Amino acid sequence: MNLADSELVSSILIEAGHKLVSNIDEADLIIFNTCSVREHAENRVLGRIATEKFRKSINPELKIAVIGCMAQRMGKRLIDNYGVDYVVGVDQYLDFPKLIYENKGAITDPDFTQTYSGIRPYHQSKTCAYITIMRGCNNFCSYCIVPYVRGRERSLPAKLIIEEVKKCGQIGLKDITLLGQNVNSYSYQDINFPKLLRQLNGIDSIYRIRFITSHPKDLSDELIEVMAESSNICEHIHLPLQSGDNDILAAMNRNYTIEHYINIINKLRNAIPDIAITTDIMTGFPGESETAFNHTLQAMQEIQFDYAFCFKYSPRENTKAATLPDQIPEEIRLERLKRMVNLQREISRKKYEAKIGSEVEVYVESMSKKSARQVSGKTRDFKIAVLDGTEQDLGTIKKARVIASTGNTLLCYDRS
Repeated sequence: MNLADSELVSSILIEAGHKLVSNIDEADLIIFNTCSVREHAENRVLGRIATEKFRKSINPELKIAVIGCMAQRMGKRLIDNYGVDYVVGVDQYLDFPKLIYENKGAITDPDFTQTYSGIRPYHQSKTCAYITIMRGCNNFCSYCIVPYVRGRERSLPAKLIIEEVKKCGQIGLKDITLLGQNVNSYSYQDINFPKLLRQLNGIDSIYRIRFITSHPKDLSDELIEVMAESSNICEHIHLPLQSGDNDILAAMNRNYTIEHYINIINKLRNAIPDIAITTDIMTGFPGESETAFNHTLQAMQEIQFDYAFCFKYSPRENTKAATLPDQIPEEIRLERLKRMVNLQREISRKKYEAKIGSEVEVYVESMSKKSARQVSGKTRDFKIAVLDGTEQDLGTIKKARVIASTGNTLLCYDRS
């Protein structure tokens, strides 16, 4: 989602007469697009800003801007305390060129109706496209700052989404990922998310459709049916679990139980036997006992995720969870995170090894970083695959056989 916003802002600035440079040494403006979900992410940005400020002594005209959630949350503090020149909130990107022209500081006034409707993003990839279909969030999970910085849910018109997908396919962007804080709750006039997917599946200029992120409380039987019936929708879903303990889920305000979550998983696997399921899981939430943590490990063992993004809880200013009693000490959070990561690493290893000998469909996205004679892409179930190829293979579908797996990568040979 940050990448999609970066492409949006790039488009706005290019339209205003600015241009991208490929080398940071050539830049007159360095823009940090930021996330506030975790404290670690913000600290990395502040560290990077401090590192890049030396360039001002080389280029006195150089400006540094911060945009995104961190800009929305911290506002003028970034100028006063960290020497940033421009701060642009998530709803004010259209005013960014004016801010540069007038050489002013911060604009972070929220506009919870802003969708940037009709603005074509500057797609960086030559093979894949990220398309935002909605902005904001209504869920107010007790640990999450997103609703406070990005506002309430609002969906883009279905017609504009369909037009953008068609255009992307026509210029070679054949793998489409639809984005939203909770795509399941997309709603524009009489079109819900499953209905939108049905319409997009009929576009013949694209090969694949993916979407993130789904919320378990809103994942409907209708959506599962559409996924099972639609040839262009990939056999993969990212479904954040966060915790395997019902008391912790309730304290998180997630509005589902572990039993409900597992029931969804069973429905998905019954309807789409080859589906890959990835997730987000957190440990160290306030009040998480060792028993509650073990419930999460048990859930991971039972569900067998293909991959999991594992995090330790990070207190966020102005969220309810930051004020809860029984905050977990950092050393316990780190120790539990290590156990969680080790468990998922072993589950993922077995999942990837189970693919050896099977036939997969690889959409070639780029040249391999390790060999000029190989290309890299993804399988329909969202696994990175590497096989022999050249630049002429970019943007094509390859039938391949998996011959080995290493880490989170499938090694294949071309059978097209």
